[in-house]
Amino acid sequence: MKASVLAPSLVFVFGLGLGLGRSASAFPTGEQFDGDALTSDGGGGIAFDGAPRWSAHTCATCHTDAPGQIGIELQADHAELFTDGWKAGTAYHLRVVLQNEHEGLGAAGLGDQCGGALDPYKPCDYNGYAIELDDDSGKPVGKLAPVVGTACAGSGTVPSDVDTYVLKDGTAAMHNGAHMAQTKWDLCWTAPAAGVGTITAYIATVDGNGGDGTASFPNDTVGDDVAAGAVPLAESGATVLTPQTGGCAAAGDAGLGLALVILALAALARGRRRRLVIALALATAGGCVHVHPRERETLARRNMKFSPDTTEDELDLHMQEAREGSEGGYGTAGGGCGCN
Repeated sequence: MKASVLAPSLVFVFGLGLGLGRSASAFPTGEQFDGDALTSDGGGGIAFDGAPRWSAHTCATCHTDAPGQIGIELQADHAELFTDGWKAGTAYHLRVVLQNEHEGLGAAGLGDQCGGALDPYKPCDYNGYAIELDDDSGKPVGKLAPVVGTACAGSGTVPSDVDTYVLKDGTAAMHNGAHMAQTKWDLCWTAPAAGVGTITAYIATVDGNGGDGTASFPNDTVGDDVAAGAVPLAESGATVLTPQTGGCAAAGDAGLGLALVILALAALARGRRRRLVIALALATAGGCVHVHPRERETLARRNMKFSPDTTEDELDLHMQEAREGSEGGYGTAGGGCGCN
């Protein structure tokens, strides 16, 4: 499956810290995603997980010059989530796994014993993720919660050392920065009521390189690796989505293509023995999905065309013909030679 990533063509003041007289920095804690964009250099409630409601912006919006070598796995304690589909009201224990970490490995062995905890200073292995689950209209559905111990967190206070943070509006989850060198993050997702149909999990990850190795610049946004993708989850009883293999190798604006593969994984065994399934692992191979008939309405929308403004097309064609003495090439009749 091809999951394209937009290049950082839009510069966000809150993402890069511009206008505040500071160097560009990432969001090492989940609370910063909720922070005000101008007053606290935060994300303004944007999860940067690649969902359509964020114009498909991912971590690559701020993290530039990514090597493109990492991948993502999505795991669940109920294997049938990826085979039979999601069931209304069911609480799923999900796990996002960063694959092929290669940045910041020199600090990975330090764990939390890094940064200000050491003298002299040593850089930390900063990694992160973000996820949300949306319906076909792009609206987040279901309920997200951190995992505390082996259970989904309730309405009480969540311990500060839990690795997942949920946005204040409950629409997305991400790392909270409680621990360094994390490559796995657990969360709970309770499915919505029946009738929603196919739900898509939008996921993005960052493999941080530890900044420039100094206390004054511990987590810059240059040279970190990033990955993103989308995992479709059919509703139980509806048409089950089959995994896509093969397809074209067209890349996105940032040149990052991700393939979806179904793999099996032995369990996360804390207390109860369960079997996790790596559903649709997001690897770093190119490809694209076959479009279902029910999905073609979206592709036919005006804003999905490369050049939706026909009037502007006519103007461009007129100027081209005037410069080149040519005719056709934009759907109009050409000359007798058939060149157009």
